[in-house]
Amino acid sequence: MKISVKQTLAIGLMLLVPVQKSLKAQSGSTVPLIPKGIYAVVPVEDVLKNGYPDVQGFGSVPIPPTPAADSFLDTLYETLLINPAVSGLALQVHWDTLNPNPGDYTWNYVDDAFQSVQTWNSQNPGSPKTVQLIVSPGFNSPTWVLDQVRTSDGECAGLFTGGKPGKNCGVVTFTKFDEQKEADGDVLPLPWNEIYNEKWNDFLEKLAARYNSGTSSLYGANTSFVSIAVAGPTAASVEMLLPSGKCVPSTDSGCKTAYGTFDKVEIPANTMWDKLLTNAGEEDNDQTFVVNWVFETATYPEFFSGLTMVVTTGNGLPNLSTTGPFTPAEPPEFSINFAPDCKTKENMDCQAETMVVGYLAAANLNTSMARATQTSGLEASRVDLDLGIDGVKFLSQKTMGLSTPSKRILGGAQCTTSVAKKPATEGGTTADPTPTPDQALYNVLGDFFDGTPVGGQYFGGEHGTAPLNYLQLYFQDILYATANVDNFKYITESDGTKDHTTFQLLLNLASTDLFSIAETEP
Repeated sequence: MKISVKQTLAIGLMLLVPVQKSLKAQSGSTVPLIPKGIYAVVPVEDVLKNGYPDVQGFGSVPIPPTPAADSFLDTLYETLLINPAVSGLALQVHWDTLNPNPGDYTWNYVDDAFQSVQTWNSQNPGSPKTVQLIVSPGFNSPTWVLDQVRTSDGECAGLFTGGKPGKNCGVVTFTKFDEQKEADGDVLPLPWNEIYNEKWNDFLEKLAARYNSGTSSLYGANTSFVSIAVAGPTAASVEMLLPSGKCVPSTDSGCKTAYGTFDKVEIPANTMWDKLLTNAGEEDNDQTFVVNWVFETATYPEFFSGLTMVVTTGNGLPNLSTTGPFTPAEPPEFSINFAPDCKTKENMDCQAETMVVGYLAAANLNTSMARATQTSGLEASRVDLDLGIDGVKFLSQKTMGLSTPSKRILGGAQCTTSVAKKPATEGGTTADPTPTPDQALYNVLGDFFDGTPVGGQYFGGEHGTAPLNYLQLYFQDILYATANVDNFKYITESDGTKDHTTFQLLLNLASTDLFSIAETEP
């Protein structure tokens, strides 16, 4: 991957020179708060639209929120927090939900979560719970931001219809992409667009001012806010994932994992990126995505402090070039060979993502911030996924025990979907493609804990030394565990042994094991 001189200098300076703590950042603790245990994932928009078992949703996200919607979420949050295996909430929410109009911030849904956690903590001081925040831009950007980009820089559709859009055109339409169900539309602001990035960073400043620790925060010294997911140059989640094809247009014109449609002509996503980058004067490879992710990773510590920032790999950046030999990036402060993270030779998506992760490992950022990597595609059968759970454990093991907490790279994971609702997807194996929810959870935990000090306790796992800090399970799994607390089922271990257990007991065991192997403060 060829990097321009300007970009090389920019990345090099960020690696070697400490980022000055912005006046916008709060003055949090010198020892960062870190997530530990099992977190209940609550996708706010999905919950409000579809409800949860036996409860009807609202059909859409009420903006402004209604008292009924707040009460609805309060009840869900409180129900999840009661479960003894749950360490807290992993709140997924869209930027356009929280910032629907210029200068207009609708914080209710996030406030509900923090207030529920703080109420629990005041009533249960011996078992405090915490919040992980996951806010997604990209396809979930507010309409007013997209309109400002259009007005100033224009649409890029002309590139595909024979028109002549401006060199700075800022938005493009993709008609198919991996995360379409999680997106609020199909118009994507380009990752390098200046207006988009400026408005996103303005929003981050407001978000940090409201919830991060410090005297100006609404919540004061907010010890319940433990992590924030890095996002920006992305699609419909916080993963390093964009509409893309898994091949190179110059060698495979059939690359149609995702595409745009212009004048009824389907255009492969990677071909679209080729034209978009060329029009913007960028090189036709993944370097622009790397640079924008690096800058975004450096930006978060300017606003947030005293907690953990999480970079989420996605196995889904466009493969735009395979020029030259495949040499995974190595950060200068650690002799880390990222080859085990990338299982496919000459995979520029994986190389691009390892460069961002390498920056996270090596950069001199705000020392009050801890760092973590996460995969959000955890499934029992996905053992060969580039940058999956094996990559998370690989990096956590390489940096474990470092005396400076901010230099450790903590490890976490989120399941692709609910284990209880889709046990075959999450926990299916070649030998057992249709497991029960209990067996599926056991299989997933085997993949998650494999290679850790407790790995041998789970299906097919082996003992190792890699630490892990947290696991995010969808809220439906926590509700299922609570509803079936006495519903014992037989599960089969890797040696054929039968064990009589429940979904809840498996969660209890996993929670205990995570606290025993997690990286903690010195």
